[in-house]
Amino acid sequence: MLDELLALGDRVVARAKPGEQIEAIVVNETDTEVRVFDGDVESFTSATSQGIGIRVINNQRQGFAWAGSLDPDVIDSTLSEARDNATFGSVDPDLDLAEPDGVPMAELDLYDESVNTFETDAKIALALELEAMTNGRDPRVMLVESVDFADSVGHAAVVSTKGIRMGDRDSGSYVTATVIA
Repeated sequence: MLDELLALGDRVVARAKPGEQIEAIVVNETDTEVRVFDGDVESFTSATSQGIGIRVINNQRQGFAWAGSLDPDVIDSTLSEARDNATFGSVDPDLDLAEPDGVPMAELDLYDESVNTFETDAKIALALELEAMTNGRDPRVMLVESVDFADSVGHAAVVSTKGIRMGDRDSGSYVTATVIA
């Protein structure tokens, strides 16, 4: 996934016109949320979102545009919008994109493949199990208002005409109970 996002960022940045700087941020994320109440699934959502943000600097003016799609025609329009928005920006003689400074990036491993492979039925079962464990556990708890399970897996890439080219991925999950005591 990261290689695809970086390659897409490369293609956008390669379209820079003379004197123009471009920065592309390309993202893809999958989120799942489960809410249980009284032993039943109250809601379940799972969605993948993707998009691209493009920043253009031209003639000391900045323009930005975002799209929630990676369709080539949408990307073309987004780049055109960013260029157009730059024509309305205020002149800033100090405006510039970041460039590599030679300092190595901190190595943080924020990705766990098991989040990506954890089955939907197991997510629901985990939320139901927490609700069952919470009910009757403490006499001060009058009601388990909700139990939620959520997870996400995200990938992002940043590419610029100044030589920035990096991608990263992360994942996370939690299960929580909200009680009334």
